Amino acid sequence: MLNQIGQQIKKYQHEAFLFAGHYGVEKENQRVNAQGELSQTPLPFTQPQLYLKNDFAQAQAEVATDYFGSCQQTYRQLQGLDAVLLRALPENELLWPLSMPPVLPATAAIKLAAPTAAALHYRQQIAQKYGYAMQMMSAVHINFSLSERLMRFLFETHYHDQFADNYIAFHNAAYLKLAQNYLRYRYVLTYLFGASPLAEANFAPELPKNLVRSLHASSQYGYVNHSQHQVSFQSVAAYAADLERLVTNGELQEAREFYSPVRLQGASLAELVPAGIHYLELRTLDLDPYAANGLSKTTLSFLHLFLAYLLVAPSIETDQISTVLAQATADNDAVALESPLTVSSLQDQLQDFMHNLQQFAQDYQAPTELQQALQEMQARVADYRLTPSYRLSQEISAGSLQQFALHQAQIFKQQATAQPYQLPGYEHLDAASQMVLATAYRRGLSTQVLDGSVGLLQLANREVIGRGSNTRLNSQAATLTSQNKLVSKKLLGQAGIVVPAGAEYMTVDAALADFMDLAKQGLVIKPKYSAHGRGITVFQTPPTVDLFAAAIKQALVIGNSVLVENYVPGTVYRFVIIADQVRAVAECTPANVVGDGRQTLAALVERKNQQVNRGKNLPLQPITLDEQTDADLQQQGLSRTTIPARGNQVYLRLAANFATGADSIDVTADIDASYKQIALAAARALQLQVAGVDIVIDNLYQPVDSEHPELATVLGLTAQPDLAVHAAPYFGDAQPVVPLLIDQLFKSK
Repeated sequence: MLNQIGQQIKKYQHEAFLFAGHYGVEKENQRVNAQGELSQTPLPFTQPQLYLKNDFAQAQAEVATDYFGSCQQTYRQLQGLDAVLLRALPENELLWPLSMPPVLPATAAIKLAAPTAAALHYRQQIAQKYGYAMQMMSAVHINFSLSERLMRFLFETHYHDQFADNYIAFHNAAYLKLAQNYLRYRYVLTYLFGASPLAEANFAPELPKNLVRSLHASSQYGYVNHSQHQVSFQSVAAYAADLERLVTNGELQEAREFYSPVRLQGASLAELVPAGIHYLELRTLDLDPYAANGLSKTTLSFLHLFLAYLLVAPSIETDQISTVLAQATADNDAVALESPLTVSSLQDQLQDFMHNLQQFAQDYQAPTELQQALQEMQARVADYRLTPSYRLSQEISAGSLQQFALHQAQIFKQQATAQPYQLPGYEHLDAASQMVLATAYRRGLSTQVLDGSVGLLQLANREVIGRGSNTRLNSQAATLTSQNKLVSKKLLGQAGIVVPAGAEYMTVDAALADFMDLAKQGLVIKPKYSAHGRGITVFQTPPTVDLFAAAIKQALVIGNSVLVENYVPGTVYRFVIIADQVRAVAECTPANVVGDGRQTLAALVERKNQQVNRGKNLPLQPITLDEQTDADLQQQGLSRTTIPARGNQVYLRLAANFATGADSIDVTADIDASYKQIALAAARALQLQVAGVDIVIDNLYQPVDSEHPELATVLGLTAQPDLAVHAAPYFGDAQPVVPLLIDQLFKSK
């Protein structure tokens, strides 16, 4: 009945619809110590949790992604969640990378996960019924749904008459076809991705004497129900009725106890027929021990192609469904339990399937990444030595994979922790946004990347955060006020806060007319509206008229108005205010290097950027060499080719700004409390709940008082401070500003 799907797609050139869909991933791993023993510690997240949770046992961690409209988005989140999990584990704790568990302790030592009394009861019952060993296997589950646009298109253009204008009936029939074909061809996946050739010695009393492709994917040793628990895939109604009967009779506790390689999922079992299938849960994949996240992007891309093909491939004839699916189980078991050291007994079938899949990919113009994944899998069919099961067979030592598994687990842990301030999968976001996502994942808050290009995120379906600190906590008026440097100074002055003296100019000529009066001391020239240090020139000593005019012109490129202020000597400190409290203070040391007497300034900059891996290991902006650098060096009688003396600190920029490569040195616990009061007063003057306040201070230990207000000069404020430079400073203690901001967001509403 559904064999015309491919023709309709080709007829209307809607191939793109075929390769759309939604994907989610659930992945399990056992947590072990460095010796491969099951962890006895609780999962370091509050349970129940949305993304990072326990499965059957306390030692078994499950990572569950959201449901995305592309494999790329799904894989990104899987990477990020896995990194958050690994970083949160104790230092000596690892994620076992194999589907078959490590050597298991006595049953009594396996602690069941118990987020609720009902969950504990359920797990106790299945442990008694199937044994602990089976429940301790781990796997990757893929949740998949078809494109709704594709389904509507097919129904409206071709299938509405055949299904008597009943869209749900057509919808269910399409998903049933997909499920049947998945069962029919799952032996292909078992061959390609089988990665459990053996079990550790105490897994079961009887195990194959020889290596196999996948114990986990077999019906004899894998994750399966008892033989009497039969559920029909003849129709959706039969599937639902059989499951309902098994649950009602007490043969299964709940529908989720049905351990089929594929499950039909809807709002509820009773709603499958009238309301429709929501997605298919595909449960056959072994953990990939060669992929850091237990699932490679190539595997996910191949599955994308595989599922699209199953929808277009011929349906199983109604009167042949039972026979074909019984043969499919036999085929899968034959592949799962055959030796990985030889060509498959189903080699001809595998080659035929891959040939048909390649023809499909060409005919339907499959995306490039899917065709590349297909090529890699074709190579595995052509040479069994490329399969994971064969590769694992070469890693066995003394009848065990423990040594290999622990080695891989150590590598994956090191990879996840090597760059602690980057969130894998989300490196395209700014550092603070990555930290917000990581914090949300740890807390189990639902997340959504609304616009990655501007770091716009949503948490818990309600709170929007831009670039890590831009939230509803600041009003639009307060934010606009902080962006206007002239208005900010006026409001600060009205509040009795010391600010640099200065004036506003619209043209170069107007500024030059006052040059003789202005150039009696050092000056700072800045656009009235600017951010990240753009257009700012600092003259620590009186400039020449030519340099002054050039600086005015440069600032006017950024905006139509320029501020010329007196230069205030001293050290710049950034105060972060959240909800009327100073949460962090960092000394802002302008971009600098220290000479070694041998290398040029340009070489020293390159070395410093590489040494701390700025932007990766630390969320600090790399030091850049540009025209402003050259101008600032020239003021000091230096150039990029200068070789500074050993131990001589050279400033590449005269303006202290984290956005231009400044170093952040945490002084939160050291700075005198009087300066914190000035920062708070400045934020209040602009009515900012979240603020970054820049203050020039002579001596952070010397209190400021009414007799010496000149000891602290407020240079300006931002409503969107960079929180990352405080969460991971160049030197000093990290401050938990990102969690504190999220706390305030969810506290204040």
